[in-house]
Formats: sequence, structure tokens, C-alpha cells
Amino acid sequence: MSLKKDSFYILLANIYSKGMAYLFYFITAFLLGTEEFGELKGILPIADTLTIFFSSGVPPAIAKFLAEEKYPNIRKYSSIFYLMLLLSIVGFFISPYIKYILGGYYLTLPNILYFAVGLCIVSSTLIAFSRGILQGLLKMDSLSLTWVVEYTVKVVFVFVLTLYLGVFGALISVSLAYLIGGVFGLYLICRSLNISNVLHLFKINPSTLFSKFNLDIFKYSVPIALTSSSYRLFGDIDNIIIMSLMGGFWSGIYGYSSLISRGVFLFASSVSIPLLPRISKTKDLGLLKEGIIQNTLFSSIFVIICLFFPEIPLNILFKVANPEGILCLRILSISSLFMSYYTLISSALQGLGYAKISLYIMVFGLILNTILNLFLVSLYGIVGGAIATLITSITIFLIGVFVIIRVNR
Repeated sequence: MSLKKDSFYILLANIYSKGMAYLFYFITAFLLGTEEFGELKGILPIADTLTIFFSSGVPPAIAKFLAEEKYPNIRKYSSIFYLMLLLSIVGFFISPYIKYILGGYYLTLPNILYFAVGLCIVSSTLIAFSRGILQGLLKMDSLSLTWVVEYTVKVVFVFVLTLYLGVFGALISVSLAYLIGGVFGLYLICRSLNISNVLHLFKINPSTLFSKFNLDIFKYSVPIALTSSSYRLFGDIDNIIIMSLMGGFWSGIYGYSSLISRGVFLFASSVSIPLLPRISKTKDLGLLKEGIIQNTLFSSIFVIICLFFPEIPLNILFKVANPEGILCLRILSISSLFMSYYTLISSALQGLGYAKISLYIMVFGLILNTILNLFLVSLYGIVGGAIATLITSITIFLIGVFVIIRVNR
């Protein structure tokens, strides 16, 4: 299958999954009300970050090692799943203690929510493992289907579970989506390799569990896990700090504005995903300019609406137009625009072979955003969080531009 077709499949799956992710949040916002939605917006990024750290860094490492094999032997990777499962169980037992690190209003949330976070970590191992195998086999069409199934199942279950179980139900719907998506991923692997018995994939010799080969894969996965979790945490550190310092209600008000403003990334992702392999192949930075122009054209109408008529999407989608929320939406729409540009720059850097620079910029941005949010939220409430995020977004964008100019010399 050609690179263009691979990119096309992943692009469609990414757009679909992002759209369904927005639908997931809209459903929960409608069913939970402002305060409980704020609690969900405060705890779900923690669940995602821990899941990425304990589980989702391994699949790209599996893919790399598997793709390099002339004659792929899937059985070699079976023991990796058990190591992933073992690591996720560690994450499960750690998750209830995260609240003591986060402090503030996180200490008031019931323990059952933190155990639900731990369940998300454990249930993600199967889908993460199957994605690593499918990516290594270059089955990009099958890989993209796992995202479609995961997010479809999540939206189907979230309505009923949230209606009856509240925030806990919303978190359980995530775990169920991981499990069902993982089972579907195994089915796709078996179909691709003509394996009749799925248990064939999980028969291992216990002595190989901590083999040099497995440890090499895990060593390779560490920087990937750190990069991915930094990216995820950066996107919601403002909501996390607001939840900790101000509680669920204000986290919910801010979460409404934040969710709407990120509509810009739907446009950016449709450009950035195919941009990376194209620049990797051609080394032509003219493609980055073309991508920035496309992103501007796609995003401009959305940003204009958020700037001049912010109460319209807030009232239509959430029936809440709090004055602070309106101001936050104006500020965050500009912030999201700058971050969408940086998303394209980051894809270009990765395509040119400077992925580590992209990581360093993002880690710096995470630290800066955390410090600014802690300071400005204390002074100005949720508006301070929006200002902190805007300052960080502009800073990261300018650093990205500077790096691209230096690389292009």
C-alpha cells in the first residue's frame, strides 16, 4: 500500500475520532451539568496522560521493531503484551494516589473515580498492543479501523452510562471502548495473518518475559511515552489547575469554552497528518507554507465566530453563556489558532528528522504553561488560565518559527 493511501486512511480515522471525541464531551456536558462536567474535564486528562505513559508508548516501539523484520514473527511480541499488562496494573494501583499530587479540589473527588482511571489504564493495554502489531505489519487500513471502533463504542456507551452513573459512568465508557477496540484489533491481526485461534498469539515461554529483546523495546518506548504524555498534558493543564484551585463549577465553565475553541484542531489535524510523510519524503518546506495557508483558510471563519459572537456557540451547545466563559472563548480561540500553526510546524520538524526538538519545545511549553496558570489563575480565575494558555501558545509558535528558519538555512 502506498504512503499516500496510508496517510489517507489515517487522516480519515483521525478526523472521525476527533469528531466523535467532541461528541463524547458534548453528550457528557449535556447530561452532567456544569459542575460534574467540570469534574470530568478535570479528571479525564489525568486518565489519558496516565494511559499514554503506562501503555501507549509501547505500540510505536513494537511497530518499529516489527517493520524492520524481513519475515515478521508475531509470536516474538506476545510476551510484550504481558509486560504491558503488568505495567498497567502498577498504574492502576498508583492512580488513587494521584489526587495527593494534584491537591485542592481533587482531594474532594470520590475514590471510585480514581479507580475508574486505573481501570482505563489496564483496559487500554489490549488495544495498544494490537495497534502496535498492525502498524508494524503496515496494515494502516486496519489500524485506522481500531480508532473508528473505539470512538464509536465510546459514544454509544457514554450516553447510557453517564445518564445512570454520572462521571463514573463516563469513565467506564472509555474503558469499555478500549476493551472492545482491543478485541477488534486482535480480530484484524488474526485475519491479516490467517490465524484461526487468537490464543495462539498469547502462548509464551515465561523465561522470555524479561529478555533483552523485550527490554530493548521498552527502552525505545520511554521517550515516545514521555513525548506523547507531555503533548496530552499540555492540552489540558489549564483545566487541571482550574479544577484544583477553583473546583468543578469553574472547571466546567472553562471547559465549555476550551472545548469549543479546539474546533480549530479539526482543521489543523486534517492538514498536519499527511504533511509529515510528505515533508519526510520530499524535504520541501514549501509544503509547510501551503499547509499554513490551508489551515488559515479553514480556521478563519471558526475563529471569527468565537471572537465576535462567542455567546452563540456557548448558548447553542451548552445553554450557558457565563461572562467569564465568553471572555475565555475569545482568548482561547486565538490561542488555539497559534497552537494549530505550531502543530503544522511540529509535523514539519518530525518529517525533517528533528522530532527531539519538537519534544523539547513541547516540554518547555508544558512547564511554562503550568507556571503561568498557577500564577494567573490565582490572580484572575479562569480568565487567567486562558491568558496563560494564550501566552504559552504564542511563545511556542514563535520558537517553532525560529527553529524552522534555522533548519531551512
